[in-house]
Amino acid sequence: RRSFIHNYMSGEHHKEDIDFKYNFKLYFSFLKKYKLLFTALVLLIIFYELLRLGTNLLFKKLIDNGSAFTSGAIERSAFSALLTSIALAYIIIIIFRTGGKWLNLHWLNKLDAKLIVDLKRHFYNHLLGLSHTFHTTHKTGSLISRIIRGAGGIEGMTDFLVFNLFPVGVQVIIASFSLAYFDIQSSIVLIITSVIFVSYSLYLQQRQRPATNEANRAEDIEKGMIADTFTNIDSIKYYGKESLVGQKYRSLSEKTKEKQLINWNYYRWLDAGQIAILSLGVLAILYFPLQAFLNGEITLGTLTFVYTTYGIVLDNLFGLTHGIRNFYRSMANFNDLFQYNKINNDIKDAKNAVPLVISKGTIEFRNISFKYNNRWLFRNFSLSIPANTKVALVGPSGSGKSTLIKLLYRLYDVDEGSILIDGKDIRTMKQESLRSELSIVPQECVLFDDTIFNNVLFSRPDAKPVHVLKAIDFAQLTKTIRNFPKKEKTIVGERGVKLSGGEKQRVSIARALLADKKVLVLDEATSSLDSETESEIQEDLPRLMKGRTSLIIA
Repeated sequence: RRSFIHNYMSGEHHKEDIDFKYNFKLYFSFLKKYKLLFTALVLLIIFYELLRLGTNLLFKKLIDNGSAFTSGAIERSAFSALLTSIALAYIIIIIFRTGGKWLNLHWLNKLDAKLIVDLKRHFYNHLLGLSHTFHTTHKTGSLISRIIRGAGGIEGMTDFLVFNLFPVGVQVIIASFSLAYFDIQSSIVLIITSVIFVSYSLYLQQRQRPATNEANRAEDIEKGMIADTFTNIDSIKYYGKESLVGQKYRSLSEKTKEKQLINWNYYRWLDAGQIAILSLGVLAILYFPLQAFLNGEITLGTLTFVYTTYGIVLDNLFGLTHGIRNFYRSMANFNDLFQYNKINNDIKDAKNAVPLVISKGTIEFRNISFKYNNRWLFRNFSLSIPANTKVALVGPSGSGKSTLIKLLYRLYDVDEGSILIDGKDIRTMKQESLRSELSIVPQECVLFDDTIFNNVLFSRPDAKPVHVLKAIDFAQLTKTIRNFPKKEKTIVGERGVKLSGGEKQRVSIARALLADKKVLVLDEATSSLDSETESEIQEDLPRLMKGRTSLIIA
């Protein structure tokens, strides 16, 4: 996993090729949940293509009998009865084709919607569960971009199978056997043309793959910068660096444009080559059946059937070309997203891990050693904290104060030794239950783009409104939000941008109070505040720490 992160950050991942086998396997793991729906779609495709061929057979019969009627071989009444039968058959085919197309799109929409939501939920939860290290080494904008592209890849892949691959496969098989029945040479021409057409398309798309990957990488980096820019918009404004950042984005977007042009330019050769192949196929399909017709070996209706059938196959082949583009694009999009599925959380629950419930709140760091970036932050460090006591961790930046808290939260695991809560090794507990049993007032409280009320409620979603309002009042937020038009229902903005530093910190205190946990961490909770606000909050903290085991970083 660390090797992957190193490669990703250093740019070596650009050399990775598309893992078709793995991507297909993961795609079909989503698809197999709906195998009945997918099978129904495939059967409907076969039925639909047979109906298209049936229309051609009706026209063959119409032309052959029309020629016979013109030559006087059949009487007017018999021909009229035949026309009626053909018209009725055609109407029935049209009804079934219309209904089949409606049902095809209806089922496909349902399948696409189910697959997309399954993929998004899977990767959202998977990425959410990955380690702290992963999220500190991957840009949020790129993650969002890849999830969105992956969801689009699901639609593109399913559309390719339903609209392109299966229809052209079914049609080539049906058409080949049908043409072989009437004119074996036409069947051979059709097969050869189809094979050359598909082979050329696959070859060129194979050549295009690296360019598609590079275009995707460039787009990810560009979107990552956009997200990074707007996340740090205050710093850009404060230092007046709009022009500098704009120039950097201009350079980055120019690289994206160049990569996309290289990728798109392959389509010139693809389209031109396909037209040449199909044009030669048309010449062959015109020549051999026409010779057979002139020699009296086939009828005019058969000649018409050959041409119309070949035309249907041509349409499907062009559709397949577009589908192959979507296929490779989907595979490239899958590859960018699906690689995250190969990353396992390096902080894993033990096989027999149990939920943690803290009853006393004793904490012990027992002979722990921890290395970060090849530097030992702790060597045989021990600290015992009795229940309901306050311990301050004091030291300069980089001395390991916050790292010790991350170890307590199991955002990292110790290399040696153990950390115990109420005498139990935290590695034997489910990590989510461990973190839910702790509460923290961080140095910088980052809020959700939601109401003040819901941001406080986040720490204990089942709390009653009266308890949330009590926590807000305890944190002395009431007098502040009294002046807000919507009071506690005020939306705080992304990351709490609409609130001051002191107001955000009070929300954090209210959140910690509502959580009501036996262990409380104060991670430099007042260091970024002005003196007056810091003094007010420090008056609140003793009440917040009462009856709890408190770790204070200063």
